[in-house]
Amino acid sequence: MKESRGAREQGRVDFVSPLLLRTPAPPLLLMMSERNIERLALTVLVLILVGIPLAVFGYQYGLRPAWSGIRTIDVIAAAPEAGGFQPASIEVQKGEKVRLRFSVPDVTHGVAVAGLGVDLGQIDPGQVKEVEVVFDEADVVTFYCNTWCSPNHWRMRGTITVIDPADPQAHLQAGSGPDPVIQSLIARQVDIDAPREAPVVPTETPSSAAGQALIEQHRPSLPAQLFESDWLRQHSPAEAYLLLEEHLPQLTGEQRWDIVAYLWTAPLSPEDRAWASQEYAKNCAACHGETGRGDGPAAAAINAQLQASPMVSMTHQVASFAPSPQTMAATMDIYYAKLRRGGMGTSMPSFGPIFNEAETWKLVYYLWELTFTQTESGPTSDHGH
Repeated sequence: MKESRGAREQGRVDFVSPLLLRTPAPPLLLMMSERNIERLALTVLVLILVGIPLAVFGYQYGLRPAWSGIRTIDVIAAAPEAGGFQPASIEVQKGEKVRLRFSVPDVTHGVAVAGLGVDLGQIDPGQVKEVEVVFDEADVVTFYCNTWCSPNHWRMRGTITVIDPADPQAHLQAGSGPDPVIQSLIARQVDIDAPREAPVVPTETPSSAAGQALIEQHRPSLPAQLFESDWLRQHSPAEAYLLLEEHLPQLTGEQRWDIVAYLWTAPLSPEDRAWASQEYAKNCAACHGETGRGDGPAAAAINAQLQASPMVSMTHQVASFAPSPQTMAATMDIYYAKLRRGGMGTSMPSFGPIFNEAETWKLVYYLWELTFTQTESGPTSDHGH
């Protein structure tokens, strides 16, 4: 190696390979100053830092969808005040495989597609999540947010219309038949929004386990109605309590409530309870509270909206499922109808497009379990079964 004279005079040593001693330097490099070389290096670095992510992004969201042959539908999930889902209406063909890609620009949302078992979980601002789905039947499917995002969270809904090319009107008939439970309420002229109060309310937390034992002990003396599912769904806990008082006067008030608690929660299996608990936490707890006492993080804002509205009764507020004259006067089919239709004059949204009939009943039984595992002083841990 040789040390160049110019470099030595500047206090810097340039090591030159024997090959370069015999090969003239390219004219371009000879003409470039040190500053220009730095600029070139910086440009190359920027191209690497920016170009590679852009290439990955282009492949992920441009080339890959195009090469896969699957139609990609991009949906922005913005806060309701910023437009909500965009687009909020999507049309696909029956049997078509599509990729639904959701992006969030502002606040965290949870995205699910009803009827398909699709739940993408929470999507944070700047994040993108996608799912590939096939719609096998002509239908109108709802996609929705299941994470509280705003006092107008209930507006976070969108629809996917599935068209059958062989019968373009088929989707209009899907799921459009009358609901027998709601039809029964109409036939009996039951106003599900009317205020109700029961004359009796439990003062202690009932034990459904104790109620089950009492039923086994007194089965021959118990009224037959208590074992008819239609009767139980159409009558209140207070009515069942008074019926027990008539037929089994020797029982204490606490024992009657134990029996009622068992009858109102027994249909909920452990598997159904796990499912209902999860769906309640996602879709209901923000307003009604984790234990159903009407004290969720959104309750104060919702109550303020209701009180400020001239169209809403001042008595309306986020419901509590704790034992009270109101809950003891309610019935299972009223809860079912409110879940399916929504609460008139309140911010209670309709869950009919999201949960089917069987799923709605699971949620109804779970609400009664919340009721009968607490008193007005607070919740307990006795689920009884």
